[in-house]
Amino acid sequence: MAGDLDIADVRLPDGTQACMRIRSGRIAEIGDDVVPGPEAIDGGGCLALPGLVEAHTHLDKTFWGLPWQSRDGGGTILERIERERRMKAQLGLDAERQATGQILASVALGTTAIRSHVDVDPQVGVRSIEGVMAARERCRDLVDIEIVAFPQWGLLSRPGASELMHEAMALGADVVGGLDPAAIDRDPRGSVDLVFALAERYGRPVDIHLHEPDELGQFT
Repeated sequence: MAGDLDIADVRLPDGTQACMRIRSGRIAEIGDDVVPGPEAIDGGGCLALPGLVEAHTHLDKTFWGLPWQSRDGGGTILERIERERRMKAQLGLDAERQATGQILASVALGTTAIRSHVDVDPQVGVRSIEGVMAARERCRDLVDIEIVAFPQWGLLSRPGASELMHEAMALGADVVGGLDPAAIDRDPRGSVDLVFALAERYGRPVDIHLHEPDELGQFT
């Protein structure tokens, strides 16, 4: 984000009233001795906080802007995943449109960075990755977005999923995702080895969802 801006009369977390001087999109000075320029915005004594970070969301699956949908929380992880899969197909979500709506709503409330897990699987291929990437480009001057290539329905348990993960990383996904290597893939060693092999090949970090309970969770 770029721009020069002075914001007068903001309140810092310690209660101090101050002026904030922003140059080239970064805070250059902040304090009660900073003199605001003639075009300064009046902060009205509002609290100045660092930009908020949304560290875990699913921009391709949001229902933002659509009629309310009930998401029954019952059943196993696999049953909930399958129910969500059917719902997503029935609603015909457009990843770019849905992601853009949620991004703009988050930015309006102070979010400046988002990490989104985006589905990669044989049902949708990499279309959701492409859609969220398009939304990211549209909003690139407003917020920083990391995209996690996320094998929501399994990495090894779904034929073709691992090849699609390679495709997603080649497209430019920022992070290699994974999900419950024992409960979902039923092959913890193979699943984790594949995730880290992808990370090593493409030079990307790893972000694995783990829901496995009790002793299984400790083992994972």
